[in-house]
Amino acid sequence: MTLTYGDGKVALGSIETMLDVLVKSESIADFCRAIVHSELTQDSVQGCHFYSLDSESHLKPVSGYGRTYLDSEVALSAWDDDPIAECIRKKEFEFLAPTKSPNRGVLAIPLLKDSIPVGALALVLDPGVKGMPIHETLIPILSKLGTYCLTAFAASTGRSTGSYSSSNREANGEDLTSRQVKILELMSEGMVNVEIARELMLSESTIRQETVRIYRALGVPNRGEAAKKGRALGLIKRPPPPLRSTPE
Repeated sequence: MTLTYGDGKVALGSIETMLDVLVKSESIADFCRAIVHSELTQDSVQGCHFYSLDSESHLKPVSGYGRTYLDSEVALSAWDDDPIAECIRKKEFEFLAPTKSPNRGVLAIPLLKDSIPVGALALVLDPGVKGMPIHETLIPILSKLGTYCLTAFAASTGRSTGSYSSSNREANGEDLTSRQVKILELMSEGMVNVEIARELMLSESTIRQETVRIYRALGVPNRGEAAKKGRALGLIKRPPPPLRSTPE
């Protein structure tokens, strides 16, 4: 199938291929698998992965297929110096050629709902790729399809088939490291990231990443719930801080 005309305009067949990918997909992982092996990418893409943007500006891996861009346990923030984070901030695709960063070549596409970022789609590139893996005019269409895929499948299944998370494993904090437990203790005392970073002589970015891992290990959405569960599991030995008295 010819995907572009001689003048560089996108052929109708390209759009049909993209729609066919979505229609035949039963999960986000299916969608990613189809993208990697479709004629659209011309064997230049070795992985396709979805990230969702949560209320604390963390980019969490949702599901995907093929070679990964980052370790699934590495937490990303929308403010990090990374192509995926940058595509969220700029609301534009970011292309990092493998020649500039070996083993980290990626095309990051923002997923927007009413012009608000809800996540990102990362196409992990073959190390030999030098140029864009797909025609640039197809990116807005892929972004819209990706947004629909992320919101529709997430709404219907809670977490799509092929998710990185081990939903069947009880989130009991057994995987927490000693450093993460220490961060949890300081968190339970009301310290914010910058204070915890200063206390432990770590960067604030490291504390943010560790915080996401703590939430994941405990199966909780925020600091308050993390502290509550940490005490219930006996991970936090210190007594809770006294309630602040309000002036009469």
